[in-house]
Amino acid sequence: MTGVTGRVARDLREALGPLTKPLADAGFLVTGVHVVDEGTWGRLDATLEGSQTLGKLQIHLNKKGKLSIVPQGSGAPAIARALGLVASASPMSGSARSRPDTERATATVRAAPSTSRAKGNPGELVVDCSKFGQSLIGPTEWRGMLCEASGKWREVFHSPMFERGHNNLGEFLAIVDGCQRIERGEIVCTSLWSDSKTAISWLTKGQIKSKIDIHVSCDGAFAAAVAEALAWIELTDRSRWTTLLHWWQVGRRGENPADFGRK
Repeated sequence: MTGVTGRVARDLREALGPLTKPLADAGFLVTGVHVVDEGTWGRLDATLEGSQTLGKLQIHLNKKGKLSIVPQGSGAPAIARALGLVASASPMSGSARSRPDTERATATVRAAPSTSRAKGNPGELVVDCSKFGQSLIGPTEWRGMLCEASGKWREVFHSPMFERGHNNLGEFLAIVDGCQRIERGEIVCTSLWSDSKTAISWLTKGQIKSKIDIHVSCDGAFAAAVAEALAWIELTDRSRWTTLLHWWQVGRRGENPADFGRK
């Protein structure tokens, strides 16, 4: 457990407390906890180990004191069942400072991704971003899906949930995340796809054209991710990614396989 002692960190730890017993009863042991305390909002990452699966539990606390509990990893379905969580399109539920601990364990989680996938070709890597709500800024995450030899799609990476992100910037970060994983040899693919023409152009041109003041509108972690992505673009061979990167045309190929199914 990190040594952060602010009010947000305290609330996050208190939110985790009542979850440990049902997790243990289901065979999951909390083996590591990291807390990010930004003063008015924060995030707790708990690493979980089960007898056969690994997973992670994220607890987000926004500026209004509302919590979201997000199981991740291969053990996410079992973790959600253990905690009695109910899928919901709303990423936030409850108040960390007003609701009793026994109620926090039933906070809603993000909606399950759609199980309907467009047909793919083995080796295709497709990325997509999801931002909650109708406002320009909101909770944001992205992921990548790889088409295997069997023709089935498999999630190969999934970002944390950022409290205040932006959809186009998230689409851009999803592409960069995929490129970096390919560059490191973590993913082997024949092509990389995104349904965002804007994000594709930002990478191929090496610059972001947005009127958003990232450091004012977005949370610190999201702004840092954008800055790191831009720094990487300046050093990488963009011609390699221009050749590998393609636009996923939903009208022709069907829904993006990495779509979160929240439309």
